[in-house]
Amino acid sequence: MAVTITKTEPEESTLPPSAEQPAVSAQRPAMRLLDLVGNVAVLGALWVLYRAVRGVTAEDYSVALGHAREVIDFQRSIGLPSESVFQRDLLEQTGLLRMANIYYIAAHFPVTIGFLAYAWAFHRHKFARIRNTLVAVSAVGMVIHLLYPLAPPRMLGWAGFVDTAARFGPSPYDLGIAAAANQIAAMPSLHVGWALLVCIGAVWIFDSRWRWLAAIHPAITTIVVVLTANHYWIDAFIAAALVGVVWTVHSARLHRVLSWV
Repeated sequence: MAVTITKTEPEESTLPPSAEQPAVSAQRPAMRLLDLVGNVAVLGALWVLYRAVRGVTAEDYSVALGHAREVIDFQRSIGLPSESVFQRDLLEQTGLLRMANIYYIAAHFPVTIGFLAYAWAFHRHKFARIRNTLVAVSAVGMVIHLLYPLAPPRMLGWAGFVDTAARFGPSPYDLGIAAAANQIAAMPSLHVGWALLVCIGAVWIFDSRWRWLAAIHPAITTIVVVLTANHYWIDAFIAAALVGVVWTVHSARLHRVLSWV
């Protein structure tokens, strides 16, 4: 008995192409919005973590001041220049000091968030690595803040430091900005770390030779954090090292853990 096998053609969609395309297009804004919400949630969680660490270390001033003496002694032992001497030589330049205070207050978050927003909007395929590095460096930095609370130089009047924000303004204390910050989290300097990450990300994203001008941001930030007595030299060096290590060894495993959004 012969068996006849009939090949059945797959059914074609009864919807015309013009009817299917809007459904696909409608999914794209939704996915984009979901991606945006996920990334905002990750950065929001980072802020919550920062606030939690601040709550734990907020009263450790005696410990933080003891660590400050250790840092000053260590820097002297390895031959790093004195931050107080560097600052003292420029104390008569009140206009320069005010500009440094403004840069310290105004550039940190806006420049970083602005760059992240640009990378997400126009270079999505490279955004994850930049975000992952920022999250990892910040998280490690907060662990160090927790384990090694460190008073910034501006709290060490006995060592010759001047709180330039309080003396010359604009003052973050009057603006209410200081209340949100961890006052004894000098090491590492996330100001320097984030500025360096913006520089590395910009050099990675752009092709123009002008992209190297992005290096001005971390250079100025390093000078500013020392001149305003908010950080020691070693705070900047450790932050830069963290960024360099995390960026270099950014692995597929880290990418999988942090790029779920």
